[in-house]
Amino acid sequence: MGGGSGDLSPTSIPASPSSSSSEPLPRGRGFADYVPVSDGDSEGCCICDDPEVAALLDGSQFQHRSLREAKDLIRRYKPGCWIEGVGDTKGGDYSVPDTTTLLLVGPRGAGKSALVNRITRVFDKDDDPFAPERAQVSYNSKSNGTSFVREYKIPRNSNGICICDTRSLSRNPEKDFKILQRWMTKGISHGEMVTWDTDDGTKIKNLKAMGRQYSFLPCKTRKVNFVIFVIDGLSVLKSIGSDNKGYMDMLHETFMNPFLSFGDDKPAVVVTHGDRLSFQQRSQVQNELAETLAIPPQQIFDIPGSDDYETDMVVLDMLRYCIQHAEQNFSMKLNNLVEMHGRETLAEMMARLMGLDAVMDVTIVFLCAVALLLRVSDNLL
Repeated sequence: MGGGSGDLSPTSIPASPSSSSSEPLPRGRGFADYVPVSDGDSEGCCICDDPEVAALLDGSQFQHRSLREAKDLIRRYKPGCWIEGVGDTKGGDYSVPDTTTLLLVGPRGAGKSALVNRITRVFDKDDDPFAPERAQVSYNSKSNGTSFVREYKIPRNSNGICICDTRSLSRNPEKDFKILQRWMTKGISHGEMVTWDTDDGTKIKNLKAMGRQYSFLPCKTRKVNFVIFVIDGLSVLKSIGSDNKGYMDMLHETFMNPFLSFGDDKPAVVVTHGDRLSFQQRSQVQNELAETLAIPPQQIFDIPGSDDYETDMVVLDMLRYCIQHAEQNFSMKLNNLVEMHGRETLAEMMARLMGLDAVMDVTIVFLCAVALLLRVSDNLL
């Protein structure tokens, strides 16, 4: 879905779902479905002198309760508690990690580190409003960005969820696939240095010098349970009205990398820098990504840098989505897997035997019919 890119200048974004925009953004549905949230429209409401009753009428208490319940759901999360068993399987049949690990990947400037800070901020509002940002964000092209894998527990000091921030992918997906394959098959660890083929000797030497601080840390190698693909919405919008489709082609090829998926379960997509675009432009970006990546809009989460209720809800909904899909991809324990395959093998053998019995019955009937015809023919002769 192409079209002109429009004005790319920063645009003020309304901070609540009651925006006057005629084309609301497609959102992933989740927490907002089970707790009523007011649309914030005060027109037609009665005037009340009681502030508590007025707060109920305008929906502010509903909003705060919804956000609080959504946060509590993530805070209480422990790996394995959301497993949906298939057939007769139970949570104990799976190999459950001590921490559910989510991997951030994306091109340069996508905003992965800023996303870590935005996710953390949702919980820091309650725990420590003055806590410093955790991930260092690069604001110019001269910075190396994130050159070492960094682990971030969500919320802070929690063991339920771990987000791994990584170095930006290169413009050549073929060079990225090798390291992505290693992370997805062998695991990822905090402090791991990431280098590309395009790095010169001096840069690699400097990175090794900076990486010595991690050589003394006993960092655990974690298995990746799900992937979050981070994309800069501004770059997508620029490419929509351009003849150069290199950026979108790179996104498509990287997203379709089989090592980033768990079977048919492809990564969640987070669009950043939406606070620099209008609502119409953000909707256009999401539609373009849904078509290019061949995924439903509910798999795309628009998380701008703005600090408001609606964005907090999208962050929490994105975490819920990722956790649910991560748990569905937990591997079964070996003994349960053998037992399950044993039952399947036995059922398959029984089906084959029953099939053989049917063939034998048909053969016997056929032979009897032939014998009867032969006897009748002998009598006639």
